[in-house]
Order: sequence, then C-alpha cells, then structure tokens
Amino acid sequence: MKRKGILGFTLVELLVVILIIGILLGVTLLSPVTGNVQKMVQEQASRLQVLFSQARDKALLDNAEYGFSVEDDRYRWWVLPLESKEWRAITEKPFQPFRIPTGLEVILNTKEGDIPFLDKDQESRDGPSVVFYSDGQVTPFSLDIVPIENRKQKVLLQTDGLSNVELFR
Repeated sequence: MKRKGILGFTLVELLVVILIIGILLGVTLLSPVTGNVQKMVQEQASRLQVLFSQARDKALLDNAEYGFSVEDDRYRWWVLPLESKEWRAITEKPFQPFRIPTGLEVILNTKEGDIPFLDKDQESRDGPSVVFYSDGQVTPFSLDIVPIENRKQKVLLQTDGLSNVELFR
C-alpha cells in the first residue's frame, strides 16, 4: 500500500515564518520613531523657506520692509510700513508668531556688523534681526534648524542677501 504524504507545515517552518513576521513588524513600528525627528526638521525648514520667499515678494509688492527674528522658543515676523519709523509685529496668518516645536532648536546667524534697523537712532532693539527690503534684497543670514536629540540631522537655510533662501541638509 502506498503511503500518502503528510500535508502541512512542520513546527520549524512555522517558527521561521513567525520570526520573519516579527522582524518585519519590529522594523515597521520602529521606523516612524527614528524618522519622526528628521520629518519634523524638514517640515519646519520647508515652512520657513516658503515664508521667506513670501516675505521677500510681499516687501516688493507692498513697498514696505518686512523682518524676521528668533526669540527663545519662537520666531516672529515684523513690518515697517512706508509711512512709519517703528517696527510692528505681525499677527496675521501666515506671518503670525510661531512657537518652535519641542525638541528643535533654531539658531539665527547674521554677519557681524549687519544692523537691519533702518532708523539708526532707534533706541529700542525691539524689531527684526533679518530684514526683507522693498528693493528685493535681504539681510544676509543663515538659520540652523537643529534637533536637540541628534544634532547631525540639522538643516541649514541660507542666503547671501541677493539670491533666494536655499535649503541645505
């Protein structure tokens, strides 16, 4: 009499399949945790790059100076209307004050000696660190967006004052 083969899987085969599924699930579940910081840095850099472009265009169209400053945990936008000599903080979207997400550090660097204030006699330093002038020029600056957990994943936004703000990884 012929013996029929046993249909089914052995215990070893089942354990190997379960092990493979476990490894795939582990990689899938852990990958958003490690990519989350880089995603947050990239979103903030892209957001700021778009806002810098809009501020430059708005300064040209409105014939007014626009400014940008970074404080401890937020950044702020400013406007110096044509008829005014005092900077005014902007509260309207998309230039409203913005709180920097927890876990990120934003470092603004301008060249030493670049004073973006148009009124040199202005006693108050309440105003921007970077100015988008109505003739299309910008105070040269670099802006580092750095995750506190892993400083190697920083992103740099930079301009020489004449060209558009560029993003570097």
